[in-house]
Amino acid sequence: MHDDAAAAFSEYIAAADTQFERSLAGDAPFLWGKQDQARAKALARGKIVVDPTPIPNMRETPGGLIHDWTAALLVPHADAERLVAVVAAYDTHADTYGPGVIDSRILGRDGTQMRVAMRLLKKNVLTAVLETEHTVEFDRLDSQRWWGRSQSTSIREVVRVGKPDESLRPAGHDRGFLWRMVVYWRFADTAEGAIVEHRSISLTRSPPKGLRWVLRPVLDGLPRQSLANILSITSDAALAP
Repeated sequence: MHDDAAAAFSEYIAAADTQFERSLAGDAPFLWGKQDQARAKALARGKIVVDPTPIPNMRETPGGLIHDWTAALLVPHADAERLVAVVAAYDTHADTYGPGVIDSRILGRDGTQMRVAMRLLKKNVLTAVLETEHTVEFDRLDSQRWWGRSQSTSIREVVRVGKPDESLRPAGHDRGFLWRMVVYWRFADTAEGAIVEHRSISLTRSPPKGLRWVLRPVLDGLPRQSLANILSITSDAALAP
């Protein structure tokens, strides 16, 4: 991974953190889905809303590509605390969010914070298995709202998966399926039900110049389906008996 790509991603996340903190402090709207009339109407109709949410002038990086997408869903007959419980239950993520999550476990807890290890299956035209670790925090903002944030601390591609000589590539020296990832969650109880929002920002390798015009639309479209699937699964799990 190019050092400039890592630095650009860190700068991008600093700006995203500022946006997130302003929404928690009440200096900006809490719910992304309510900031736009078309999104709000789609949510009311039960649609999963997914859109890119790039920070202006901060997306292209040397050797890397930053993906920034947000999804929202209104879940009638559910409450925010139940949705948080589903998302924060990392020990059962392989069952809940598989096959994209192959294995998941909580390594440690400290108050509202957790250290989490996950083995992920990524399909970006090609397929890769990634061994990852994350710092995660979920907390209540007030009686009707919760928030969450997850940041990768280690991402390594698995080589010869399931074989006796299975190993891990050095971090950043792989095919570039996923180099960095930060996720923001918002949960809110409303008169119509609970709203869950998921913003995912990730860094991957840039497509080769000769193939960029072919691969770029594919790479940009994958997060849309991924986030929609995550919210659909989260809703179903929260409503399960």
